[in-house]
Amino acid sequence: MTIQQLHYFLTLCQELNYSHAAARLYLSRQALRQSIQALEQELCSPLFANDHNHLSLTQKGQQLRDLAAPVVEQFDQMCQKARRHLVTHPVIRLGISQALVPDYLPSLGDYLDQFRQAYPGIPLETIIEPNDQTVHQLLAGRRDAVLVMDLGRAPSHTLRRPLTVHAFALMVGHNSPYWNRASLCPRELEGAQMLTPGLDEWITRPMQDLFAADGVSITLQLAVSFYQAIYAMQEYGAVGFTRLEQSHITDTDNVREVKLEGMPSLYASFLTREAPPDPCLDLLYHILLDQLNQNL
Repeated sequence: MTIQQLHYFLTLCQELNYSHAAARLYLSRQALRQSIQALEQELCSPLFANDHNHLSLTQKGQQLRDLAAPVVEQFDQMCQKARRHLVTHPVIRLGISQALVPDYLPSLGDYLDQFRQAYPGIPLETIIEPNDQTVHQLLAGRRDAVLVMDLGRAPSHTLRRPLTVHAFALMVGHNSPYWNRASLCPRELEGAQMLTPGLDEWITRPMQDLFAADGVSITLQLAVSFYQAIYAMQEYGAVGFTRLEQSHITDTDNVREVKLEGMPSLYASFLTREAPPDPCLDLLYHILLDQLNQNL
């Protein structure tokens, strides 16, 4: 569910009439109904009862209303704070890991453009750079926030907020001995060359600890971009890590994902420095999170 869906739901709770609620939201009745139906399907329960065209909240609907109201109110307050900062807010410098584009977050550019259009008073500058370098630049004060790929661990002196989470998988080339496998266990990777978007300990340690626990020795090799990883897999059989979700790009490049059992989840995360909160950075994070939840 998204903030937008909860906003629509709360408006309908107030009006208890689809036509009136749709008019307040500048939506069609059909669009509003589809949004409510999507919520009901997600929660596996009706939220409204209809008795001779008279709407009333079900018990589940009342529970959701009580939970959703403070969430939407908090989001609205955050937006108001961000707007008060628009006049004097400096440019947001956002570092983006090369590991996340174009395959992991293929629509990220569209979401950032939507943010710029919705909030033209918040200047946003994006810089695509290696996964580790984004963090170094953040800690040096040259980035205000960064988007990175990680395994659930944050670098020291940063605040980490996940945007997406997926099962960990290996990305293998068509000439790999693992090509026809649906899944692997760590023991089967003894001596493998493992491509990683970064070599800093905060990203490699969760993976190294699991291999070490099984007595498995692997060689970590840096591949900062998706296309660099594709080349290494096809040229000498290295394996890279990615999310377990086949994509159009990997189909066309003759690579596929193989689940690696027992590994930590793979995340795209939004990192900022440990500092007083910035309402505009908070707004950017929540807009990205909302868009990704709607489209992943």
